[in-house]
Amino acid sequence: MKFLKNNLVPIAVFLLCLLSFHYAGVSLSYLSSEVYTRFIRNTLFVLALILPVTCGMGINFAIVVGAICAQTAIVLAMDLNLSGLPILLFVVGVSIALSVLFGTLVAMLLNRARGTEMIVSIMIGQLSSVLYQFVFMVGYGTIFHPANEAILLDTGVGVRNMLDVAPLKQVFTSVLPFTLDGKVYSLLPLLIIGTFTLILIYLQKSKLGVLAKAVGSDLHNANLLGVNSNRIRTICIVISTIFAAMSQIITVSDFGTAMVYTGHLGIETYAAAAILVGGATIREAKLRNCFLGVVLFHTLFITSPMAGQNLFNNPSVGEYFRSFLAYGVIVIAIIMNLKKEKDLKLQNFKA
Repeated sequence: MKFLKNNLVPIAVFLLCLLSFHYAGVSLSYLSSEVYTRFIRNTLFVLALILPVTCGMGINFAIVVGAICAQTAIVLAMDLNLSGLPILLFVVGVSIALSVLFGTLVAMLLNRARGTEMIVSIMIGQLSSVLYQFVFMVGYGTIFHPANEAILLDTGVGVRNMLDVAPLKQVFTSVLPFTLDGKVYSLLPLLIIGTFTLILIYLQKSKLGVLAKAVGSDLHNANLLGVNSNRIRTICIVISTIFAAMSQIITVSDFGTAMVYTGHLGIETYAAAAILVGGATIREAKLRNCFLGVVLFHTLFITSPMAGQNLFNNPSVGEYFRSFLAYGVIVIAIIMNLKKEKDLKLQNFKA
């Protein structure tokens, strides 16, 4: 009974996945191929949410800043006409550098907004997106003059909405390729995800992880014990931003096309929904919540429109449902977390 209560959301979504798969009428090989694609694109986004949750900051919706850093690095790489291994090293290096810089700025803002970090992180993400779009839509060609004018619009001002990133895609597809459902994939994204997962496991068991848990469980007591909570929270946000940047690099390379102005939009919502579907809360998140949530959420995300088409002869029913799922689980998780906090305070009061 306790197991069902603690895992109500994952079990409910799993049952919905079975029903949706049955009525969608797709083959298992097709579903596996699609889930694998979304798994490699989104897993690091979801992993990026774990440390901020651990240190008591809730869901970090500002991971979109990391995606913006990666998008910026990719545009700069295409401007410089890089290819082969140099383009990968350049994109990764610039993405990490920008993530450290802007992640620190995000953390500074969130440290001044204790208790409302999730709301503020949403606003930071929105503002960052607008500023980023303004720079490449107006600044490029006026203030910044590119070396490769082919990336500009015909007017000479602003970067094109879509950029072909075939040189970056070729680096990925050339490493350990394999075929699934008639499509060629690479094991390199899985190796990257595995590497960053091991890094996260190490960080959780390190001094940083212990201090993050202390700050997340009781910020006041942690400060009394001499823990520099602002520093711990800043490090967690910077690491979260770097993870998001790496995930965006994998996503863009998998597409083969960089959507300059829209490629980063919505990633924070789907990442938050996925980790909550996996059984996490805004106070506690574990690796198993991440991997389980990615598979369940995207299985339902893939099959629900086709199930809606077959059941109601209207694919938009499935589209509405998966939009409801993305935002609904976030609301439900917040309500459940508030109820738990209320029950805990009541127990402490009675004690």
